[in-house]
Amino acid sequence: MELIERAEFTASLQAQFEKTREGQGHCVFIGGEAGIGKTSLVNAFCQSRKNDCTIYLGTCDALFTPRPLAPLYDIAWQMGGAIEKKSRSIEDRSDLFLSFLQALSHQPQPVIVVFEDIHWADEATLDFIKFFSRRITQTACLFLLTYRDNEIHTRHPLRNVLGELVPGSFTRLLLPTLSIQAVEKLANAKGYKGEDVYSISGGNPFYVQEILASYSPGIPETIKDSILLVYNRQDESTKYIWAILSILPTGLESSYLEQVEPQHETAIENSLSSRILVLQEGRLLFKHELYRRTIEQSLSPLKRISLNKRILDLFRVRFDEHKQIERIIHHAKNANEYDLVVQYAPIAARQAASVGAHIEASKLYLSAIDYYQGNDKDVLLPWYEAYAYECYLTNQINEAIIYQGKVLTIWRHKANRLQEGNSLRFLSRLWWFDGNREQAEKFALEAIDVLENQPASSVKAMAFSNLSQLKMLSDQTVDCLYWGEKAIAMARELQDEEILSHALNNVGTVQVRYPETRETGAESLRKSLAIALKNGYHEHAARAYTNLNSNLVSMKDFATVPETLEEGISYCEERDLDSWLKYMLSVKARLNLETGNWKEAARIAGSLLENEQQTPIIKIGALTILATIRMRTGGPDALAMLLEAKAKAFVAQELQRIIPVLVALLEYEWLTDQVVIEPEAIRRTIELIEQTDHIVQNSEFAFWLLKVRKQAIPLKAIFAGYDLSTEVTCHQAASLWAQLGSPYEQALLLVEGDEEDKRKAIAILHELGAETVYEKLKQQMRADGIKHIPRGIRQTTRSNPAQLTTRELDILQLLKQSLQNKEIATRLFISAKTVDHHISSVLSKLEVNSRMKAVEEALRLGIIK
Repeated sequence: MELIERAEFTASLQAQFEKTREGQGHCVFIGGEAGIGKTSLVNAFCQSRKNDCTIYLGTCDALFTPRPLAPLYDIAWQMGGAIEKKSRSIEDRSDLFLSFLQALSHQPQPVIVVFEDIHWADEATLDFIKFFSRRITQTACLFLLTYRDNEIHTRHPLRNVLGELVPGSFTRLLLPTLSIQAVEKLANAKGYKGEDVYSISGGNPFYVQEILASYSPGIPETIKDSILLVYNRQDESTKYIWAILSILPTGLESSYLEQVEPQHETAIENSLSSRILVLQEGRLLFKHELYRRTIEQSLSPLKRISLNKRILDLFRVRFDEHKQIERIIHHAKNANEYDLVVQYAPIAARQAASVGAHIEASKLYLSAIDYYQGNDKDVLLPWYEAYAYECYLTNQINEAIIYQGKVLTIWRHKANRLQEGNSLRFLSRLWWFDGNREQAEKFALEAIDVLENQPASSVKAMAFSNLSQLKMLSDQTVDCLYWGEKAIAMARELQDEEILSHALNNVGTVQVRYPETRETGAESLRKSLAIALKNGYHEHAARAYTNLNSNLVSMKDFATVPETLEEGISYCEERDLDSWLKYMLSVKARLNLETGNWKEAARIAGSLLENEQQTPIIKIGALTILATIRMRTGGPDALAMLLEAKAKAFVAQELQRIIPVLVALLEYEWLTDQVVIEPEAIRRTIELIEQTDHIVQNSEFAFWLLKVRKQAIPLKAIFAGYDLSTEVTCHQAASLWAQLGSPYEQALLLVEGDEEDKRKAIAILHELGAETVYEKLKQQMRADGIKHIPRGIRQTTRSNPAQLTTRELDILQLLKQSLQNKEIATRLFISAKTVDHHISSVLSKLEVNSRMKAVEEALRLGIIK
């Protein structure tokens, strides 16, 4: 492993070596915990000096009975027996030590002597260290000694040696752990999350290396072995304390120790002295999380249960008093105390949900359900409802549908019409998120029917608002406003701000689409958001952000979007609102597609599609965006992706899903001269358009249908950006797209102009990297007799779209072979530091954050084979 953050220590050794060359020897004691890199530092230094000095290495062993003078005899063997021949008896230490000193004095060049692991040294070896260190300045020798400073307790004999050394004859170097920045750099290069690696390794280089070298989620066996070796060497009292602390992820308050183990003082003192344990903010815990996990995993199941029960017996009341419910649940689960889990999990879930930790809330509700041993539906019902809602918020839609279905069955069995209607309304919402418009409409209308004869209530108002929402999503403006106004009126009558926020969102969203009601609609959306933020209605705030931004993008109001979009994304990220977070990310991808930032659009869309369980509503948009970019740039699988998106869009039965897919498919037909859309799909889309007034969306479809199929459809109004009725409006349309910051659409409209406009168009396409479109238009221009066509993308650029240099391409090929910096440097005859600079440039150009991802992206782009 390449030495990281050790430059100052290497420099110190180099400086001492230069003095040694002048005949002034020196001792350097290199300390640090196991795995800190003492041996790596010494080996790297010795390797750098091997050509201008003699190096001898001796090692102390961790034997129950240490071998007397083990490192000295290791070196005697390396010297070819010169020391032993001059010594009359190996028991005669004085002669032996003097023989060693004389042997060194006859060396033709400076000497480096290394003693490894002197914390295990026997008494005789410690005597030699004292003897030699007192005379070191008379030699041309650099004496390097490594030791684990955390194993040198206050009475350890090495402490006496260190205390008796002559000042000026020695230096101490204590190696620190790696910084979090260094660990993140190493982890990112392997595709890991640096923060996670640092949190469990504590920055220990050995642990970091082993974790990154292991491609399994567990603790590497090498680390387990090293930790358990230390653990098993402890006395029974220490092992018991460590076992107790291993089942406490957050540590144990020092004030609680007396109750756990009255005779703990010596064991704790030794563990703190060795820095296996640390005291942080009044809690005792392992310095390295890996220690805790390894020891916990080594406990037998019965021992683990027993220890967790002991913690519950001792501290449950205190945990409860201090509102530390999560600690009770943790130990109750591990102690098989099912009743306690069931008692506390729902309480913790409500607390988690109230602060926006919705993923944690869903897990806690599921724990209550799983650990409940009875069959009482009245007990399970509120947990089912809460769990389904938290799953809905966190994009676990299939799970939410299953449990809300259980809720509906129970309320029907109880003949509770109000709650039956509420369950139907929520199922409608869930089925919409699952991309099934038919089921969503069915449950929405059933809810209205069930609640028809019920008095005014929040449940009834929300059923009205839910139907208004469905009508809004399918551009049925009149119906949306009808049900929305009913919901608003009832919400105001009931003084229910939650329903009011929800309904204002629906009404405002449709109003903002039309010029004459745009300001009214924007005000309704702002009011909806303000109410939701004021009251902490997480879902409704997320909906307001989502609808506001998606509408701005669909209306091509790109300048207004970025700030509010990032605000909404941050809001959802902070509260685990994954359903809306993913939706807004798809809106962000669309925004980047429309404004010419295709790499970022492809990155976002691709990341959304990495989740195989992604909801259809989000998947439709991501598939369409990624396929559109691939189609325009010559990438693979564009048609297959568009056909998949089309199938899902027609199940959703919403023009905001259907039109973008069909527009992309029409563009595909234009580029390839293939017919891929069946007439029925076109007919059905035109029927839906006739029922709506979404000017921009409908105009875009009409533009492409006319361009590709030569089929015109009547529209109530046309968006200026797609108005080709006259030469003047055509020029105005191109100018409008330029003003909006949409270069691809600008190019498409310029193509409709004169020769100069066409040349501008393909210049823009060249800049965007739209190779397929460029080739199409170039052929058309040649057929029209146009000359002096701007050159397209060179062949070298096509095969290297990231514009990598020749050296960067060489390095990519070697990265593909999983070579490290030093190995690459050797192959290319450059320094490892230069390699690191090139790799940083490659990652930046390919817009990835690890070596592995760089290779994957290069293979995908065809840069390397």
